[in-house]
Amino acid sequence: MRTLSHLSVVTVLALASTGCSFGSEGTFIGPRALDTCDLEIPICNTTAGCKLVEEDRYIEGQFPGQRSMIVPTAGEATIRVEVFWRSQLGPGADTEIIWHEPACVDAFRFESQGANIFDDTNAQGIFIKDRKVFREGEHLVEIRSDATGEFLVRTSVLTNSEIEAEKATGLF
Repeated sequence: MRTLSHLSVVTVLALASTGCSFGSEGTFIGPRALDTCDLEIPICNTTAGCKLVEEDRYIEGQFPGQRSMIVPTAGEATIRVEVFWRSQLGPGADTEIIWHEPACVDAFRFESQGANIFDDTNAQGIFIKDRKVFREGEHLVEIRSDATGEFLVRTSVLTNSEIEAEKATGLF
């Protein structure tokens, strides 16, 4: 039995040293690196704090407040914004996500309209919103909320075939 418990400890230590995480926050982050998202990148007569490219980074922060980021696409695609709640202290009344087309020629909005956004969080503690965009280029994505809580945000760029495959699984 001693060998089994020694083997278990060695296995856990080996997995931890390779970057494997245990728990839902670690699963949400995966192999992504933290981006402080504190730059001032000019876009659309405003600035964004970072560029989240190729799904290799995530950001963290606190609401109430706002965060702005740039998400590039190679053409028509769906930009998924996922918010993992580290803490949920108060749902607020106004949460908004705005996806802009390049050069801000058009914008698409999600507005909570007073609904409790924590109730719209899945079993893993993730709030997910998708929006189809149509033009290639750099898309400004803005998140504003009067909710109170700590969060992590990651973005993904999905092709039409990836969205159809997800729909076929019934998970989204």
